[in-house]
Amino acid sequence: MKKLILLSAFISMSVATLSAQLMIRGGVNYSDIAIDAQTDDVVFDSKPGFHAGLNGNIPLGPVFSLRPAALYQFKGAEGMSGGTMTDVDLHYLEVPLNLGLTLGPIVLEGGPYLGYLLNSDTGIFNDDSFEKTDWGANFGAVVEISNVGIGLNYSNSLSNIAKEDRLGAATELKNGNLAAFLYIKL
Repeated sequence: MKKLILLSAFISMSVATLSAQLMIRGGVNYSDIAIDAQTDDVVFDSKPGFHAGLNGNIPLGPVFSLRPAALYQFKGAEGMSGGTMTDVDLHYLEVPLNLGLTLGPIVLEGGPYLGYLLNSDTGIFNDDSFEKTDWGANFGAVVEISNVGIGLNYSNSLSNIAKEDRLGAATELKNGNLAAFLYIKL
C-alpha cells in the first residue's frame, strides 16, 4: 500500500512538473518605507522603482497553482531628515511563494515573500543600517491573455528592516510596495 501511495505521489508530481510554466516578468514599483520611531526628524515619501525576474506557475489542480518567483526589486523611498531631502535606495533579491486561484482569464494570487538586501544607498542612514532579510506578505491579480499576463501586486513587510544597533530599538522601518507588471510565458 505504501508503494502504491508513493508511486501515485511521484506520478502526480511528475505530471505537475511537466505542465509547469516559466515566465519572464518585469514592471514598475511605487514603494515606500513606513517608519515608527520616537522622533519626527525623519519623514519618508513614496518613490518609483522597478523589478524584473522569473515567475513560475505549477498547477495543483484545475483552478489552484503554486506561483513562485525570483525577482530583483528596486525599492526605497524619498526621505527627509533635518530639512535635507535624499533618496533611500534598497536593492533586493525577492522570492515570493504565492498560491494562485484561476477564474477564467483572471488569476488571484497571494502568499509570503522573503527578500535579501543586495545593496543599499542612502543619504540619511549609514548603508549598514538595514537588516539583510525582509519578509512579509503579498497579494495581487493578473489578467492572462494568451501567453501574456498583466497584473498588479501589493507587498507589505512584516519584519523590521532597521538594525536595532544602528538606528535604536525604538525605530521600526517596513517596506511597502505596489507593483504593476507584465510577463511573457516561455
